[in-house]
Amino acid sequence: MASGGSLIPPTPDSILFARNLFQALNDSTELRAKNHMVSPAGARSALTLVFMGAGVKSAEELRSGLLLGKAKKLEIAQQHAEFMSKECVCSEKGASMRLATGLFVNNLLELQADFSSQALEFFNVKPDTLSFVDGQSAMQHVNKWLQKHTFQTIRDLFTPAIFTPEASVVLVNSIYFRAKWAKRFAPQHTLLDDFWINDSQRMQLPMMRQVGKFRYGQSRKLKSRIVQLPFDESDLNMLLLVPFDIAGLPELEAKLQQVDLNVVAQKSVMHDCEVILPKFKLESDVDLKVPLQKVRLTLTLCLIHSHFLCVRQLGVKSIFESGQADLSGLLANRSRGLITEVRQKLYLNVNEAGCESDPSEPIVPATAAKDADLKVFKANHPFVFAIRNARNVYFVGHYVRP
Repeated sequence: MASGGSLIPPTPDSILFARNLFQALNDSTELRAKNHMVSPAGARSALTLVFMGAGVKSAEELRSGLLLGKAKKLEIAQQHAEFMSKECVCSEKGASMRLATGLFVNNLLELQADFSSQALEFFNVKPDTLSFVDGQSAMQHVNKWLQKHTFQTIRDLFTPAIFTPEASVVLVNSIYFRAKWAKRFAPQHTLLDDFWINDSQRMQLPMMRQVGKFRYGQSRKLKSRIVQLPFDESDLNMLLLVPFDIAGLPELEAKLQQVDLNVVAQKSVMHDCEVILPKFKLESDVDLKVPLQKVRLTLTLCLIHSHFLCVRQLGVKSIFESGQADLSGLLANRSRGLITEVRQKLYLNVNEAGCESDPSEPIVPATAAKDADLKVFKANHPFVFAIRNARNVYFVGHYVRP
């Protein structure tokens, strides 16, 4: 309960899952050292599809790991269809979002007819059977599918080695996203500036600049500055967190394990603010099997005025293990059935106009009155970003070097 007796809105399970997945990804030393991002909303959608075809232990692991609650499968599927119809739409105005999930099955296995019909009705997914004997042909088929469903922005996710006669089910996920800033950056204000990789290493890159009214804040707990950049005609925004210290990213991400992004966003209020942000393009290719097996749920328990963190292991494991996976609702022949691969490929182009938008459009520079209390948000060293609204996190990642 907030001060004054007002109730704090409950955090959606999708937001909590985003925190848990990002935390699990950052357990990887390799990923911590390079630019990376993940789509929690995309991953949760793809794995919810698998949940629809999972039985007993596998279904319970997915229910717990994805935070799907106690609803019956049909109700969960209907909720997903509503999410798709409201959130994942492409339009001429506002943000465009396309969620692409592909489920490719070795043609030696037989799909359950009920699963295929539910996948199409509630997830807009048409499961596909392929010959995995010819890995090259299967690879070309899946890469072509991905390219088509992301409007040519993503190419060549797989290699032939993924598709072997022993493989069972390959799950592919991506999100196409395009949106304009509500307040765009003027290209003429973009200048080369230093980006500090660490305390002793820096590189120059184009830094966008503008002054305007934005939601801005500082968090002593996270030791970071926060800003929200809204997208035009949308409730989506890019939430950015830059640590006070150049080397502060590891501590920031460790503390984000204890707080969800909705709470972080509430730390910001409208201010006159100068925003300085790199132009950047980011591609990620994430093997989700490892982080899904490490997903943990962190609960904050409040007893009187003391707070305790309770961490529960909720790893999704059995669907990846031969002899343990129960995909009896997905495959007619469950003896060999397991999820062989879960891969997510994402692309993000952040420029003066927005994300994956045309920066050549004429832009009138935003202006603001001179203010002695002008806040400055300068992302000139490693930072965290998220594209989100109060209901879902579509992208979350960090940028550590040009």
